[in-house]
Formats: sequence, structure tokens, C-alpha cells
Amino acid sequence: MQAMINDVVEILRHTFLTGDWLALVIALGSVLVAALLMQRSGQIASMTVLALVLFAAGGFMRGYFGPHPDAASEGARAVSQLKMGWADLMHMQAGDLVAYFLAFMVLILVLFGIKSALNRG
Repeated sequence: MQAMINDVVEILRHTFLTGDWLALVIALGSVLVAALLMQRSGQIASMTVLALVLFAAGGFMRGYFGPHPDAASEGARAVSQLKMGWADLMHMQAGDLVAYFLAFMVLILVLFGIKSALNRG
């Protein structure tokens, strides 16, 4: 159990506290969208999956539109990004996926709680 908590803390630190502002904006934006779309707390699993998909899509867009030293065509860059992303996903350990899921879930629940508290008042 302690190892899983350490993994979640490490994922939170790696995702949100690295100093990479663009990655931070992508992560917080995906969490914020999921929290705002969530209507009740029973939707937490599906909203967490949505946030992770948005986070992955944001990372893809960042890589696609970011600077590239080679003069590859846009189609080749998109295919290259998809292949690299898929390879990264396949090499990721199940514990890391669960840690990302739990980290995003906690942040969504915190924002949903804040949203719910503000809507009551």
C-alpha cells in the first residue's frame, strides 16, 4: 500500500511540479474540464478517464505543433507522434497507469468538491 501511495505522490510531483509550464497547463486544464463536466460523484471513474484522454491528447498536440528540427511533412509528424505515444503507453507499467488514474481522480474530486460547495451558496 505504501508503494502505491509513493507512486501516486511521484506521479503528482512528476506531472505537476516539474517546472514545465505547458505540461502543467495541459494537466490542470484536463482535470478542470473533467471536474466541470462532472454532475455527481458517481461519475468519477468516467471523468478520470476523460481527463487522462484529454491529457494524452494535449501531449500529442504539444508534440505535433511544437518545434521540430527536421523538415518532415505534417502527416509524417503526426504518424511519428502517434507511434511514439503508443510505444510509451505500451512500455508503461500497470502501476504507473493506476498511479496516474488515482492522482487525476484525487484532483478531480477536490475541484468537484469546490464546485459543489460554491454552487450551494
